[in-house]
Amino acid sequence: MQITTRDFGTIEVEKESILTFKQPIFGFEEYTKYVLISDADMGSGICWLQSVENQDICFILMDPQEITPDYAPSISQEALLTLQAVPQDPLDCWVITVIGKTFQESTVNLKSPILMNHKTNYAMQIILEQDYPIRQRIFNGEG
Repeated sequence: MQITTRDFGTIEVEKESILTFKQPIFGFEEYTKYVLISDADMGSGICWLQSVENQDICFILMDPQEITPDYAPSISQEALLTLQAVPQDPLDCWVITVIGKTFQESTVNLKSPILMNHKTNYAMQIILEQDYPIRQRIFNGEG
């Protein structure tokens, strides 16, 4: 199927690749259908989460391990049930990036990662009980 995006124009996506957010992204509760867009030139640690329902909604996601190698979120049993995950299901964990006034001021939200179960195509944003910063600078490690 084709979707129109603000940043990428019209793109072709497989219906099977659409993620359904069982717990929506905070502040965007009315949108639950998204696709991941990646660019090999950018590497595997960054991608875009594009809304299928609103062409103007697109989040930049980063692999938190790229910023904080010891990042180890504790996932609740409730979240696993929501994602219909079993212990063998590898879950993807991404964090939302906020581009600053200068690129060096850009941050990621380590406190509220996005989890994805590609086996069920369910996703959700969670708030961790752990003490991770909401605004972790990408480049110099300052929060």
